[in-house]
Amino acid sequence: MTDRQFERRISLIQQGDKQGLKEIYDEYGKTVYQCAYQILNNVHDAEDITSEFFLKLWNIADTYCFGGRHKRWLVTIARNMALDMLKKRKRELLTPFDGDEDSIAEPADSFSVEDSVTGGLAVSDALERLDTSEREILNMKIIAGMTFRDISAVLDKPLGTVTWKYRNAVGKLKKFIGEVDSI
Repeated sequence: MTDRQFERRISLIQQGDKQGLKEIYDEYGKTVYQCAYQILNNVHDAEDITSEFFLKLWNIADTYCFGGRHKRWLVTIARNMALDMLKKRKRELLTPFDGDEDSIAEPADSFSVEDSVTGGLAVSDALERLDTSEREILNMKIIAGMTFRDISAVLDKPLGTVTWKYRNAVGKLKKFIGEVDSI
């Protein structure tokens, strides 16, 4: 979706037309989910953030600055929402628990059928070997289709650092996937 197309959808939202929100969701729902999942590493929390994101988008559409880079704006909002949830979760973990310890559920490890069918398990293993910032940059570049300059702005890191981490991450992935293929 181009900036112009996005701005038309935002204008629809500003006029109370839900079709604009639906079209933005159809285009960027997966990107928002991936951004949240990358930070939270939890399927349910990433789904919650994705839902909350589009509710928030409906409410803050008036704050969008036309002529801006919409992908950067969307990813920044999603990233901040996920970081806020992560901070909240950490605060909750630091709070003493007065209930029954048996009632605390362990988080379920999950993966999609699509990932396992397409060999995503090897890629998933490879991604786990990357540090968080490398995975985040990789997702922003590949999944969100953001430029290095936009990623640099969102993460508030120098452009050289972003490109260096991206190249390192790609090199690590190639090396690990090559190791898996030779087994």
